[in-house]
Amino acid sequence: MRFAAARDVFDRIARFADRHSPQTLFARALIIIVVPMLLLQALSAWWFYSQRGDNVTNRLAILLVRDLRMLIALRADFPDDAHRAWIINHAAQDLLLYVSFRKGIVRPFKQPEYFDIAAREVQGAIDADLRRPYYIDNTVGGGQMLIEIQLNDGDVMDVLVPHLRLTFGSSFAYVIAQLGLALVLFGLAIWFMRRELVPIEHLGVAADALGKGRDVPDFAFSGGTREVRNAATAFQTMRIRLRRSIQQRTEMLAGVSHDLRTPLTRMKLSLALLPESPETKELADDVVDMERMIEGYLAFARGEGDEEPVPADLGEILEDVAAGARRDNANVGVDLSGDMEVEVRPLAMKRCLTNLVSNALRYGTTVRLQAVRGRTSVEITIDDDGPGIPPERREDVFRPFFRLDPSRNVDTGGVGLGLTIARDVARSHGGDVSLGQSALGGLRVVVRIPV
Repeated sequence: MRFAAARDVFDRIARFADRHSPQTLFARALIIIVVPMLLLQALSAWWFYSQRGDNVTNRLAILLVRDLRMLIALRADFPDDAHRAWIINHAAQDLLLYVSFRKGIVRPFKQPEYFDIAAREVQGAIDADLRRPYYIDNTVGGGQMLIEIQLNDGDVMDVLVPHLRLTFGSSFAYVIAQLGLALVLFGLAIWFMRRELVPIEHLGVAADALGKGRDVPDFAFSGGTREVRNAATAFQTMRIRLRRSIQQRTEMLAGVSHDLRTPLTRMKLSLALLPESPETKELADDVVDMERMIEGYLAFARGEGDEEPVPADLGEILEDVAAGARRDNANVGVDLSGDMEVEVRPLAMKRCLTNLVSNALRYGTTVRLQAVRGRTSVEITIDDDGPGIPPERREDVFRPFFRLDPSRNVDTGGVGLGLTIARDVARSHGGDVSLGQSALGGLRVVVRIPV
C-alpha cells in the first residue's frame, strides 16, 4: 500500500514536471545538464565561503584583535603625548590600522547583521580576548570598519580597519572565475547538445516528409551517437521496404488489370455477336457492372502511389472538381480563404475530392465546398443537404466495400469505395478525413491536408 502511494506521488510530480517543462528535447537536455552544473557551482561556492572563507576571516579577526591588544598595552605603558603620536603613526604604517584616541565612552553595543561575516568574527574574537566594552560599526563606508574600544584611563580608542585586513583578496577573483567557468561550460553544453540533436531533427523532418507522401532522399549520419545512427539506418530500411512494397503492388496490379480486362473484353465482344434478347441484355448489364466494380477495386488498391508530390493550388483543384459537377447541372458552390498552395499529388487529390463531391451529390441536391488555410494545415469542408449518416455509422463507411444500402446495386450506392479511397489519399498526404453534421442538414466531410 505504501509503495502504491509513493508511486502515485511520484507520478503526480512527473506529470506536473511534464506540464511545466519545455516541450523541446534541446531545452530539456540543457536543463538536465545545466541544473546539476549550477547546483554544483552553488555548493562549491557555499563550501568555499563557509569553510575557507569563514576560517580565513576568523583567523584574520584573531590577528586583528591581537594587534589591538598590543596597541592597548602600548597606550597603557606609554601614556604621554609623544608616545601616543608614535603609536598612531606606526599603527598606520606597520599594522594598517588608523588609530585615534578621545575622551568619553563607547556607544552601546549593537549586534552585527547575520550576513556580516567580518563583523561577527571580529565580535567573537574581541569577546574571547579583550573582554572590554566595545562598539563595531561596519557601515562607515570607504571599505573600512570602525571599532571603538574603552580604555582603562577613560579614553576611547577609535580604530578604522580596512576590509583588506579582514577578508582574503581572492574572493572577487574566485567569483569571476566561477562565473567564467559556468559560462564556458554552458556554451560547451549548448554546442554539444545542438550537435547531437541536429541528426534527430533531420530524422524527424525526413519522417514527417515520408508521412506526408513526399520523396525523402537518401541520407546518412557520419556523426552523432550510435543510437541515432541505428535509428537512421532503421528508417532508411523502412523507407526502402515501403518503396519496394508500393512498386511491387503497382506492378502486380498492372498485371491483374490486364488479366481481368481481357476476359471482360472477350465477353463484351461475344455478347455483341449474340442476337438481342432479355437474357443477353441482363448479361451485358452484369458485365458493365463487373467492369465498373473492377475499376473501382483497382483504383482503391492503386492509390495513385506512383505519382510524385508537387506544389499545387488546392483552390484550382476544388474549382475544377466543382466545374465538373456543374456540367451535370449540379448545385455546387466554392469558398476559398487563404493561400491554397500545398505540396500534394494533384491527380490523387482530385480523385479524393471528386469522390467526396460525387458521394454528396448522390444523396443531396446542394453541395458547398469551403477551404481555409490554417497554421499547420488546409481544411476542406464539404457540406450537403442529404440525409446524412448516423454518428454510430460514420467510421464504418470508411471500411472498404461497406455500404449503408444493404443491396449491391451500384446505381444506389456505388461499390463502397468512395470514402475509403478519399481517406486513403488524405492519409497518404499525412492528413485525414472525418465526418460530422452539416449546417445544410446533411453530412459534413472535413479533409485536412498538412502544409
